[in-house]
Amino acid sequence: MISSRNIPLVTYVRRTLVARLALMAAVIAVVMAVVSYMAEEMLLKREIVAEARADLDDLVQRTGELVATQDLQGSTAFHRALGEFEAARQVNPRGKIVYARFTAPGRAEAREYLDQDFLLHKAVWKHAHAEKSGHSPEPRVETVVIGELLSVHAVRPLILSGSAETAQAEIIFVPAPRVLAAMNRKSLFTAAIVVLITLATTGLLYPVVLRLTDRLVAFSRNMQAANFETLSLLGCVVAKRDSDTDEHNYRVTLYALRMGEALHLSRTQMRALTMGAFLHDVGKIAIRDDILLKPDKLTPEEFETMKTHVRHGLDVIERSTWLRDARDVVGGHHEKFDGAGYPSGLEGKDIPLTARIFTVADVFDALTSRRPYKAPLGCAEALEILQCGRGTHFDPEVVFLFANMAESLHERYSHRTGSDLKAELIDMSWRYFQTDAEKLV
Repeated sequence: MISSRNIPLVTYVRRTLVARLALMAAVIAVVMAVVSYMAEEMLLKREIVAEARADLDDLVQRTGELVATQDLQGSTAFHRALGEFEAARQVNPRGKIVYARFTAPGRAEAREYLDQDFLLHKAVWKHAHAEKSGHSPEPRVETVVIGELLSVHAVRPLILSGSAETAQAEIIFVPAPRVLAAMNRKSLFTAAIVVLITLATTGLLYPVVLRLTDRLVAFSRNMQAANFETLSLLGCVVAKRDSDTDEHNYRVTLYALRMGEALHLSRTQMRALTMGAFLHDVGKIAIRDDILLKPDKLTPEEFETMKTHVRHGLDVIERSTWLRDARDVVGGHHEKFDGAGYPSGLEGKDIPLTARIFTVADVFDALTSRRPYKAPLGCAEALEILQCGRGTHFDPEVVFLFANMAESLHERYSHRTGSDLKAELIDMSWRYFQTDAEKLV
């Protein structure tokens, strides 16, 4: 499947829409064609059955007339009536009787007829004798296939004049080849018309659906852009209150996202990591300035107050359904791998992966950034501190991963301005905030 990460969203949606509409149209066309063909085949069978039933009715009626008017035996009258009937059918042959049988219970008279000129006469004879089931008080008509040829096997009782017993007339009727061919052509033509109508309807609907989908994509992008701008703005507001610049937020988010890409995190995880990185300190809004901006080391009481910013941050993001993806980073970025962190004292892999990634990025940027109370450390010194914290403060695997990319990332981002960092961050993370294109079509 085409990935929406590699092409513009609108292009992806259009391609997917075309593919799915084509597939749906093909499936519907095939289904409708099969249904219409089967319906025509049923009509074909009904026509053949009606033709066979009419022939048998005429044959029985004529047999009764000959018995009554010419005082013939039933079998003789049946045979003569069959001859007359076949002669009359030559005028407009829609089919013919290739087998006929007359039987009368309790009498020796019986008569069978088989069209020896019919190509499948042996198969007809075999079928007629295999299907023999004795006398039936009710007429019976059924379609059968004899030698791959659609035929009708019909049985009807008849009462002979002057007899209390019921005789039985039986025929096998085969429609004329040209009749079958014409009916098959009609079935195929109907199926083809159904397919064309289905495809034409899909083609006419496509521009309408495409226009609605384009509007939906535009609306979705605008909504996602607004959400992303709100996220960025909220994170910058917190950063401005904590310091004179929001560059820390941009850098730490870029560090975290680069690690997330190296770990092949899913789109959902990358979105959660981005949100958490922007909003990790959102709870500091509730911390007093004399503690938040204090240039000296905090007292134990002040530090306990500072620690409450995690709880305040979770309270803030829980008020927004969209921001709740950030809870793992907001609530876990001060947890330590050995369980000595806060607020929950989580240990090892119990700490969410996004929080473990962000913690390494956050501490590294804090160490390499200038603060009112300290000068920035170099990349090598900061990495040495991270290495010392492996297994205690940090996830060893994440530290190992970051150590292999830290120097190039630090060189790339440490001296860039806030506007440059913001531009790259938006370009990098925006794709994770686009509504999945698969959900739009």
